[in-house]
Amino acid sequence: MNDVIKKLLRESLNEIANDEIWYHGTPDVTKLEREGGFTHKTMKVQYVTDLKKYYEVQNNLKLAREEMDEAKYFKYLDMVAQYRDDFEFRKPIFLTNDEAVARTYADHRRAFDYQNAWEKVLKIKMSNVGKIITIVAKGDRFRFINSNKVKKGFMNAGINERDFDETFNKFTFYQKSKDGIRTDMIAAIGEWFGADIIDVDGVLDSYNGGSIESTVRMVYDVKLLTII
Repeated sequence: MNDVIKKLLRESLNEIANDEIWYHGTPDVTKLEREGGFTHKTMKVQYVTDLKKYYEVQNNLKLAREEMDEAKYFKYLDMVAQYRDDFEFRKPIFLTNDEAVARTYADHRRAFDYQNAWEKVLKIKMSNVGKIITIVAKGDRFRFINSNKVKKGFMNAGINERDFDETFNKFTFYQKSKDGIRTDMIAAIGEWFGADIIDVDGVLDSYNGGSIESTVRMVYDVKLLTII
């Protein structure tokens, strides 16, 4: 595919995406309206900086425990923290293509000051689509997505398999099961690889656990969002 065709295809996809209406349910819209719309916020998750050294320390820690060598055990326990760090990334805005899903999140009882909260479902248009990673997660609950589906979505977006596997392990080092991944970790990995948007298609989502199949869109750049 030559560059001209790629450019035309990208522009065509942008036009289609720009015509779409998305929804965001909030339990209290007052702060958002006071700030004039969505604002840039960040969040942090912990990850491993060097997997090889981290696993070596963990193995030594296990051996020290089995040998009941208290001095070695605490020595290696102190070393574990050297290979962990916080990854700060843009907190995505969560949208859905189904108004009924957004409505489940627009419950004033979820707000801190719920007695004075003003719940609302906002209609959103996108000014651009940027770099999208699409994860097909039909039948999965939104809060915990099948890892293989996540991996496939990143690879389809051009992410090298080896790079993804290493990054995945860095961010999910604490998990006993690798069958699924939390959405905050998906957001962190998406930022790591430079995504602007992550779409999770066919996922079961609602505030009360997930019962409606829809597409959830995670948007990092608030400047892409226009409330209509």
